[in-house]
Amino acid sequence: MSSLQLSPHVEMRMRQRGLRDSDLVLAMEVASAVSDDVWFVTDEDVSREISCLKQRLQRIERLRGMKVVVSNDTVVTAYRSTSRDRRRTFRHGREAK
Repeated sequence: MSSLQLSPHVEMRMRQRGLRDSDLVLAMEVASAVSDDVWFVTDEDVSREISCLKQRLQRIERLRGMKVVVSNDTVVTAYRSTSRDRRRTFRHGREAK
């Protein structure tokens, strides 16, 4: 998308229609190509993207409370912390044991 130039026409029409540059970028990322020069955001495209985002949110939710310890660019350990461990970590940072 970054290689595409916006014509003065599309810039004016996007302003009139309340569309942002970021809307255009997102549309081009998720749309189906109808031909070599036309893309269309279909109901299926929207459903697919929503499904992917929901799955990502579920994965993020599953990580709640996870603690990852890194030393010298190496992951040393990763675990689900207890509420006591969380309090210590936020109070004392790395020094929490």
